[in-house]
Amino acid sequence: MYLPKQFTCTDLDHALRLAAEHPMALLVGPDAQGQGFGSHLPLVAALEGEALLLEGHMARANPHWGWLQQQGSVLAVFSGPSAYVSPRHYDSLQNVPTWNYAALHAYGTVELIDGSADKDALLKRLIARFEPDYAEQWRGLPEAYQHKLLGAIVGFRICVTRWELKLKMSQNRAAVERQRIRDALAASGQAEDRVVAEWMARLEG
Repeated sequence: MYLPKQFTCTDLDHALRLAAEHPMALLVGPDAQGQGFGSHLPLVAALEGEALLLEGHMARANPHWGWLQQQGSVLAVFSGPSAYVSPRHYDSLQNVPTWNYAALHAYGTVELIDGSADKDALLKRLIARFEPDYAEQWRGLPEAYQHKLLGAIVGFRICVTRWELKLKMSQNRAAVERQRIRDALAASGQAEDRVVAEWMARLEG
């Protein structure tokens, strides 16, 4: 990822927050011919000691898991909030529009989770993250139905070896211009604009 110094963030808390708020990731790895292949999947980030892990699953019918098992390496891309930034907020007329945005790239190695008990535990962790109240319904489903569903997926864990976080939030602009941009986004009728304003405030703090 192109990472100008002023937009580079090394704060792990910010990276975890972005992944938690925007868990739908693009998982990129080579196909059988070595070409890039992407799967769109929700991923959960967690710390295990000092190790950053990502967990998720995909349909067994998706050939991507087999290629990842062979190649080992993978890139997970989390796309955070973004917002259009008008040049009307700048002091000089000699400016052009741009976008503010947040993006996290996590590189790592893949470990498959394919045993029924391990996949059931994985699903329960994902349920606890996204809809805890569903756990009781899952446990109450017929065993044969659960077994069928578990057989239709392949779980995986990514051990992150390197990550890059880009927070392009007008840090290259003067303070008064940043404030105008932030105020305009905070007052926007678009929810994502307001989220970008929140990230700008977080970085200012």
